[in-house]
Amino acid sequence: MNSDGTYNEKKLLGSGGYAFAKLTDEEQKKSNLGVSEIFLGQVGRLNEDRFLRYYCNKCQREYEGSPKVEHETPNEELGEDVILVEKGEYKCNTCNNTLAQYRKFNK
Repeated sequence: MNSDGTYNEKKLLGSGGYAFAKLTDEEQKKSNLGVSEIFLGQVGRLNEDRFLRYYCNKCQREYEGSPKVEHETPNEELGEDVILVEKGEYKCNTCNNTLAQYRKFNK
């Protein structure tokens, strides 16, 4: 939530589609890579209730609600104190197309 207790509705891009979700100012800053777009993979895992709708490139259709979120916690050491804490995917509920992937590291 923002300092005033609200979220901002934002379009989040992925390689297999896009989603509209409610983000905090901090999440918005974290996912901005210096361009005007915000990327779903940079945000990490969002709760399903934060999604408004999503679009699947494979179905060529927009859906209400949240895409499916699949994740695992491998805690895999990648070297020099870098650990892959969590990895996941946002998937279409209809065709299982991957909309975006994300990775979370310990640093």
